[in-house]
Amino acid sequence: MKKLGRLEFFWAILIVITLFNTFLGEQFASTALVSVLVSITVMYKGLVVIDYFMELKHANKNLRWLMRLYFIIFPSMIIATVFF
Repeated sequence: MKKLGRLEFFWAILIVITLFNTFLGEQFASTALVSVLVSITVMYKGLVVIDYFMELKHANKNLRWLMRLYFIIFPSMIIATVFF
């Protein structure tokens, strides 16, 4: 059996997180809790995609920071709107 590479590992993690989010949406009645948890996982998934699949981990720091900022600001805005 072939050992999983780094990209395959992160791809599998992204799939597991997506399935976890689907489970949360189906099982829990608290929309606030689900929205916060899904937003946090979307934030993490975005950061993983930026670093490993877009290969910006070693790119220009300004470009990487702007991309990471996108996945920090928008999920944070979703979390903020849940409570208003």
